[in-house]
Amino acid sequence: MSEEQFSKVKKAILGHVQNVFDEIEESLAMQHQEKYSLLEDACENATDVSELKIAFQQWHGEHADDLELEDNIEDMWSTAITLLDEEEEWEDDEEEDEEWEA
Repeated sequence: MSEEQFSKVKKAILGHVQNVFDEIEESLAMQHQEKYSLLEDACENATDVSELKIAFQQWHGEHADDLELEDNIEDMWSTAITLLDEEEEWEDDEEEDEEWEA
């Protein structure tokens, strides 16, 4: 096989595999968006935090395996709450800074 033919074959196989990976990524992105939309819908029907947690638990139970989520439900819930607490602390600090500057 000539050097030129080798390069063409190499380019063809790499290009084909890249296209396959791109299709897989696109399919996964669409699947993730669909699952996220289902979670949004479930959350919209909740009227308080306890209902929100139940909706999240149901969604997680139905879709965690499909999504191959690494974190268990309690870890995901706890992380979200921790992020919320941190965001609120940051906003409180920002308000204090604004009051100090005024």
